[in-house]
Amino acid sequence: MKKVTIKDVAREAGVSTSTVSQYLNGRYHYMGEETKERVSGAIESLGYRPNYMARNLKSASTKTIGIIVSNILHHFAVGMTRKIEDYCDRDGYNLIICNADDDPKKERKYIDGLLEKQVDGLIIMPTRGNDDMYEKLAAQQFPIVFIDRYVENIDIPAFKLDNYQAVSLALDYLKGRTVENFYYVGASDDMALTPRIERLEAFRSIAGDIGVSHYAITDTNEALYGRMEAEFKEEPSNGIVLANDFALMAFLKYANVHGLDLERKNHLVAIDDLPLAGVYRPKITTIAQPIEKIAEEAYRTVMGRAENEISTEHRIHSYKGKLMER
Repeated sequence: MKKVTIKDVAREAGVSTSTVSQYLNGRYHYMGEETKERVSGAIESLGYRPNYMARNLKSASTKTIGIIVSNILHHFAVGMTRKIEDYCDRDGYNLIICNADDDPKKERKYIDGLLEKQVDGLIIMPTRGNDDMYEKLAAQQFPIVFIDRYVENIDIPAFKLDNYQAVSLALDYLKGRTVENFYYVGASDDMALTPRIERLEAFRSIAGDIGVSHYAITDTNEALYGRMEAEFKEEPSNGIVLANDFALMAFLKYANVHGLDLERKNHLVAIDDLPLAGVYRPKITTIAQPIEKIAEEAYRTVMGRAENEISTEHRIHSYKGKLMER
Protein backbone atom coordinates (compact mmCIF):
# COMPACT_ATOMS: atom_id res chain seq x y z
CA MET A 1 0.00 0.00 0.00
CA LYS A 2 1.16 3.51 -0.77
CA LYS A 3 2.14 5.40 2.37
CA VAL A 4 -0.21 8.30 3.06
CA THR A 5 1.64 11.60 3.51
CA ILE A 6 0.74 14.97 4.95
CA LYS A 7 0.49 16.26 1.37
CA ASP A 8 -2.20 13.67 0.64
CA VAL A 9 -4.17 14.83 3.68
CA ALA A 10 -3.84 18.49 2.62
CA ARG A 11 -5.01 17.67 -0.91
CA GLU A 12 -7.98 15.64 0.40
CA ALA A 13 -9.00 18.39 2.84
CA GLY A 14 -8.41 21.21 0.37
CA VAL A 15 -6.00 23.04 2.68
CA SER A 16 -2.26 23.73 2.81
CA THR A 17 0.26 21.30 4.31
CA SER A 18 1.03 24.02 6.89
CA THR A 19 -2.60 23.94 8.05
CA VAL A 20 -2.48 20.16 8.45
CA SER A 21 0.81 20.45 10.36
CA GLN A 22 -0.69 23.05 12.70
CA TYR A 23 -3.69 20.79 13.29
CA LEU A 24 -1.49 17.78 14.09
CA ASN A 25 0.48 19.83 16.61
CA GLY A 26 -2.66 21.01 18.36
CA ARG A 27 -2.26 24.60 17.24
CA TYR A 28 -5.67 25.00 15.65
CA HIS A 29 -7.45 27.48 17.88
CA TYR A 30 -7.47 30.02 15.07
CA MET A 31 -9.05 27.58 12.58
CA GLY A 32 -12.70 27.57 11.74
CA GLU A 33 -14.75 24.52 12.72
CA GLU A 34 -15.31 23.64 9.06
CA THR A 35 -11.55 23.58 8.37
CA LYS A 36 -10.86 21.43 11.43
CA GLU A 37 -13.59 19.00 10.42
CA ARG A 38 -12.22 18.74 6.86
CA VAL A 39 -8.70 18.01 8.13
CA SER A 40 -9.97 15.53 10.72
CA GLY A 41 -12.14 13.82 8.13
CA ALA A 42 -9.29 13.56 5.64
CA ILE A 43 -6.98 12.04 8.27
CA GLU A 44 -9.60 9.46 9.16
CA SER A 45 -10.66 8.57 5.61
CA LEU A 46 -7.07 8.21 4.37
CA GLY A 47 -5.90 6.38 7.49
CA TYR A 48 -3.04 8.84 7.95
CA ARG A 49 -0.61 8.14 10.81
CA PRO A 50 1.80 10.98 11.68
CA ASN A 51 5.51 10.16 11.81
CA TYR A 52 5.96 11.06 15.46
CA MET A 53 9.59 9.99 15.50
CA ALA A 54 10.50 12.45 12.76
CA ARG A 55 8.46 15.21 14.40
CA ASN A 56 10.09 14.61 17.75
CA LEU A 57 13.58 14.64 16.27
CA LYS A 58 12.87 18.08 14.88
CA SER A 59 11.62 19.35 18.24
CA ALA A 60 14.29 17.46 20.30
CA SER A 61 11.48 15.88 22.28
CA THR A 62 10.12 12.35 22.44
CA LYS A 63 6.91 13.41 24.18
CA THR A 64 7.63 10.66 26.71
CA ILE A 65 8.03 10.69 30.50
CA GLY A 66 9.36 7.76 32.53
CA ILE A 67 8.21 6.85 36.03
CA ILE A 68 10.02 4.30 38.22
CA VAL A 69 8.02 3.21 41.25
CA SER A 70 9.51 1.42 44.22
CA ASN A 71 6.90 -1.34 44.36
CA ILE A 72 3.87 -1.38 42.08
CA LEU A 73 1.91 -3.39 44.67
CA HIS A 74 1.73 -0.40 47.05
CA HIS A 75 -1.53 1.54 46.99
CA PHE A 76 0.47 4.79 46.97
CA ALA A 77 2.44 3.73 43.88
CA VAL A 78 -0.71 2.72 42.01
CA GLY A 79 -2.54 5.94 42.88
CA MET A 80 0.46 8.10 42.01
CA THR A 81 1.03 6.41 38.65
CA ARG A 82 -2.65 6.68 37.79
CA LYS A 83 -2.74 10.44 38.39
CA ILE A 84 0.47 11.11 36.46
CA GLU A 85 -0.83 9.02 33.56
CA ASP A 86 -3.91 11.26 33.51
CA TYR A 87 -1.74 14.37 33.25
CA CYS A 88 0.42 12.85 30.49
CA ASP A 89 -2.65 11.84 28.50
CA ARG A 90 -4.10 15.33 28.88
CA ASP A 91 -0.88 16.94 27.62
CA GLY A 92 -0.20 14.54 24.76
CA TYR A 93 2.69 12.72 26.43
CA ASN A 94 3.35 9.00 26.67
CA LEU A 95 4.20 7.47 30.06
CA ILE A 96 6.55 4.52 30.50
CA ILE A 97 5.99 2.78 33.85
CA CYS A 98 8.77 0.74 35.50
CA ASN A 99 8.64 -1.25 38.75
CA ALA A 100 11.96 -1.41 40.65
CA ASP A 101 10.84 -3.71 43.50
CA ASP A 102 13.07 -1.62 45.82
CA ASP A 103 16.04 -3.17 44.00
CA PRO A 104 18.83 -0.65 43.21
CA LYS A 105 20.18 -2.80 40.35
CA LYS A 106 16.76 -3.03 38.75
CA GLU A 107 16.22 0.70 39.20
CA ARG A 108 19.60 1.47 37.60
CA LYS A 109 18.74 -0.73 34.62
CA TYR A 110 15.46 1.13 34.15
CA ILE A 111 17.09 4.56 34.41
CA ASP A 112 19.65 3.57 31.77
CA GLY A 113 16.91 2.17 29.53
CA LEU A 114 14.71 5.23 29.83
CA LEU A 115 17.61 7.57 29.10
CA GLU A 116 18.46 5.51 26.02
CA LYS A 117 14.87 6.01 24.88
CA GLN A 118 15.51 9.75 25.31
CA VAL A 119 12.60 10.41 27.64
CA ASP A 120 11.95 14.07 28.31
CA GLY A 121 11.92 13.61 32.07
CA LEU A 122 12.01 11.13 34.96
CA ILE A 123 9.83 10.72 38.04
CA ILE A 124 11.41 8.30 40.52
CA MET A 125 10.73 6.76 43.93
CA PRO A 126 14.45 6.30 44.62
CA THR A 127 16.17 3.36 46.27
CA ARG A 128 19.49 3.76 48.02
CA GLY A 129 22.39 2.64 45.90
CA ASN A 130 22.28 4.84 42.80
CA ASP A 131 23.41 8.14 44.28
CA ASP A 132 26.19 8.48 41.69
CA MET A 133 23.63 8.32 38.90
CA TYR A 134 21.34 10.85 40.59
CA GLU A 135 24.29 13.21 41.06
CA LYS A 136 25.18 13.05 37.36
CA LEU A 137 21.58 13.72 36.31
CA ALA A 138 21.35 16.65 38.74
CA ALA A 139 24.67 18.09 37.48
CA GLN A 140 23.42 17.80 33.89
CA GLN A 141 20.19 19.55 34.94
CA PHE A 142 18.20 16.68 33.48
CA PRO A 143 14.45 17.03 34.24
CA ILE A 144 14.03 14.65 37.19
CA VAL A 145 12.04 14.67 40.43
CA PHE A 146 11.68 12.29 43.36
CA ILE A 147 8.39 11.29 44.97
CA ASP A 148 7.80 9.72 48.38
CA ARG A 149 11.53 9.96 49.14
CA TYR A 150 14.56 12.18 48.86
CA VAL A 151 18.33 11.64 48.82
CA GLU A 152 20.55 13.75 51.08
CA ASN A 153 22.90 16.26 49.45
CA ILE A 154 21.58 15.72 45.91
CA ASP A 155 19.88 18.69 44.30
CA ILE A 156 16.77 16.96 42.95
CA PRO A 157 13.30 18.20 43.99
CA ALA A 158 11.36 15.74 46.15
CA PHE A 159 7.61 15.58 46.83
CA LYS A 160 6.39 13.48 49.75
CA LEU A 161 4.12 13.04 52.74
CA ASP A 162 4.94 14.93 55.95
CA ASN A 163 5.65 11.69 57.79
CA TYR A 164 6.06 13.28 61.22
CA GLN A 165 2.67 14.97 60.95
CA ALA A 166 1.06 11.73 59.71
CA VAL A 167 2.36 9.69 62.64
CA SER A 168 1.42 12.48 65.03
CA LEU A 169 -2.17 12.40 63.70
CA ALA A 170 -2.28 8.63 64.19
CA LEU A 171 -0.98 8.74 67.77
CA ASP A 172 -3.27 11.63 68.74
CA TYR A 173 -6.22 9.59 67.52
CA LEU A 174 -5.07 6.46 69.39
CA LYS A 175 -4.37 8.47 72.54
CA GLY A 176 -8.04 9.43 72.51
CA ARG A 177 -8.94 5.73 72.67
CA THR A 178 -7.21 5.54 76.11
CA VAL A 179 -4.79 2.77 75.13
CA GLU A 180 -2.15 1.36 77.46
CA ASN A 181 0.46 0.45 74.82
CA PHE A 182 1.49 1.78 71.42
CA TYR A 183 2.74 -0.51 68.67
CA TYR A 184 4.34 0.43 65.37
CA VAL A 185 4.26 -2.20 62.63
CA GLY A 186 6.14 -1.55 59.40
CA ALA A 187 9.01 -2.28 57.07
CA SER A 188 12.55 -2.34 58.38
CA ASP A 189 14.57 0.85 57.97
CA ASP A 190 17.68 -1.11 56.92
CA MET A 191 17.50 0.33 53.40
CA ALA A 192 17.42 3.88 54.79
CA LEU A 193 14.39 4.84 52.72
CA THR A 194 12.79 8.14 53.68
CA PRO A 195 9.28 7.03 54.70
CA ARG A 196 10.59 4.08 56.70
CA ILE A 197 13.13 6.18 58.61
CA GLU A 198 10.88 9.19 59.19
CA ARG A 199 7.80 7.24 60.29
CA LEU A 200 9.71 5.03 62.71
CA GLU A 201 11.65 7.96 64.17
CA ALA A 202 8.45 9.98 64.55
CA PHE A 203 6.72 7.09 66.33
CA ARG A 204 9.54 6.61 68.82
CA SER A 205 9.88 10.33 69.48
CA ILE A 206 6.18 11.16 69.89
CA ALA A 207 5.25 7.97 71.79
CA GLY A 208 8.23 8.57 74.10
CA ASP A 209 7.04 12.10 74.83
CA ILE A 210 3.52 10.84 75.61
CA GLY A 211 5.01 8.48 78.17
CA VAL A 212 3.07 5.35 77.20
CA SER A 213 4.80 2.00 76.70
CA HIS A 214 5.66 1.64 73.03
CA TYR A 215 7.13 -1.07 70.81
CA ALA A 216 8.24 -1.22 67.18
CA ILE A 217 7.86 -4.39 65.12
CA THR A 218 9.74 -4.10 61.83
CA ASP A 219 11.03 -6.45 59.15
CA THR A 220 10.85 -7.03 55.42
CA ASN A 221 7.35 -7.22 53.96
CA GLU A 222 7.68 -10.99 53.61
CA ALA A 223 8.91 -11.56 57.18
CA LEU A 224 6.66 -9.08 58.99
CA TYR A 225 3.96 -11.60 59.89
CA GLY A 226 6.52 -13.91 61.52
CA ARG A 227 7.96 -11.00 63.46
CA MET A 228 4.51 -10.21 64.86
CA GLU A 229 4.11 -13.84 65.90
CA ALA A 230 7.27 -13.44 67.96
CA GLU A 231 6.84 -9.92 69.37
CA PHE A 232 3.19 -8.82 69.52
CA LYS A 233 1.44 -9.21 72.88
CA GLU A 234 -2.25 -8.52 73.31
CA GLU A 235 -2.29 -6.33 76.40
CA PRO A 236 -5.51 -4.91 77.89
CA SER A 237 -5.56 -2.12 75.28
CA ASN A 238 -3.26 -1.47 72.31
CA GLY A 239 -3.01 1.40 69.85
CA ILE A 240 -1.37 0.18 66.65
CA VAL A 241 0.15 2.35 63.93
CA LEU A 242 0.46 0.42 60.66
CA ALA A 243 3.12 2.13 58.58
CA ASN A 244 1.84 1.18 55.12
CA ASP A 245 -0.58 -1.08 53.25
CA PHE A 246 1.70 -4.14 53.52
CA ALA A 247 1.82 -3.71 57.30
CA LEU A 248 -1.97 -3.41 57.42
CA MET A 249 -2.47 -6.62 55.46
CA ALA A 250 0.06 -8.52 57.57
CA PHE A 251 -1.57 -7.33 60.79
CA LEU A 252 -5.09 -8.20 59.63
CA LYS A 253 -3.88 -11.68 58.78
CA TYR A 254 -2.37 -11.97 62.27
CA ALA A 255 -5.56 -10.62 63.85
CA ASN A 256 -7.71 -13.15 61.99
CA VAL A 257 -5.47 -16.08 62.88
CA HIS A 258 -5.40 -15.15 66.56
CA GLY A 259 -8.94 -13.81 66.86
CA LEU A 260 -7.90 -10.35 68.08
CA ASP A 261 -10.58 -7.96 69.27
CA LEU A 262 -10.28 -4.99 66.90
CA GLU A 263 -13.16 -3.02 68.40
CA ARG A 264 -12.46 -2.76 72.14
CA LYS A 265 -8.92 -3.97 72.81
CA ASN A 266 -6.88 -3.20 69.67
CA HIS A 267 -7.30 0.12 67.88
CA LEU A 268 -5.72 0.58 64.44
CA VAL A 269 -4.58 3.51 62.33
CA ALA A 270 -3.02 2.71 58.93
CA ILE A 271 -0.97 5.14 56.86
CA ASP A 272 -2.36 5.11 53.29
CA ASP A 273 -6.09 5.10 52.74
CA LEU A 274 -6.75 1.72 51.14
CA PRO A 275 -10.28 1.09 49.81
CA LEU A 276 -10.24 -2.02 52.03
CA ALA A 277 -10.31 0.21 55.12
CA GLY A 278 -13.85 1.36 54.43
CA VAL A 279 -15.36 -2.09 53.88
CA TYR A 280 -13.48 -4.22 56.41
CA ARG A 281 -15.35 -5.03 59.63
CA PRO A 282 -14.70 -3.19 61.80
CA LYS A 283 -13.84 -0.29 59.51
CA ILE A 284 -10.27 0.97 59.82
CA THR A 285 -9.16 4.53 60.51
CA THR A 286 -6.42 5.69 58.13
CA ILE A 287 -4.14 8.59 57.28
CA ALA A 288 -4.77 9.52 53.65
CA GLN A 289 -1.83 10.77 51.65
CA PRO A 290 -2.55 13.76 49.37
CA ILE A 291 -1.71 11.68 46.30
CA GLU A 292 -3.31 14.06 43.81
CA LYS A 293 -1.45 17.09 45.18
CA ILE A 294 1.90 15.30 45.27
CA ALA A 295 1.39 13.94 41.74
CA GLU A 296 0.33 17.32 40.39
CA GLU A 297 3.29 19.21 41.86
CA ALA A 298 5.84 16.57 40.88
CA TYR A 299 4.49 16.37 37.32
CA ARG A 300 4.29 20.16 36.96
CA THR A 301 7.89 20.49 38.14
CA VAL A 302 9.38 17.84 35.86
CA MET A 303 7.45 19.19 32.87
CA GLY A 304 8.47 22.74 33.67
CA ARG A 305 12.09 21.66 33.76
CA ALA A 306 11.69 19.68 30.53
CA GLU A 307 10.32 22.76 28.81
CA ASN A 308 12.80 25.15 30.50
CA GLU A 309 9.96 27.08 32.10
CA ILE A 310 10.36 26.69 35.87
CA SER A 311 12.80 25.75 38.59
CA THR A 312 12.04 25.01 42.23
CA GLU A 313 13.25 27.15 45.08
CA HIS A 314 12.88 24.40 47.67
CA ARG A 315 14.31 20.92 47.29
CA ILE A 316 12.01 18.99 49.64
CA HIS A 317 8.25 19.53 49.52
CA SER A 318 6.23 17.85 52.30
CA TYR A 319 2.42 17.60 52.29
CA LYS A 320 0.06 17.06 55.21
CA GLY A 321 -1.89 13.83 55.59
CA LYS A 322 -5.57 13.69 56.54
CA LEU A 323 -7.14 11.54 59.23
CA MET A 324 -9.96 9.41 57.84
CA GLU A 325 -11.75 8.45 61.05
CA ARG A 326 -13.93 5.36 60.88
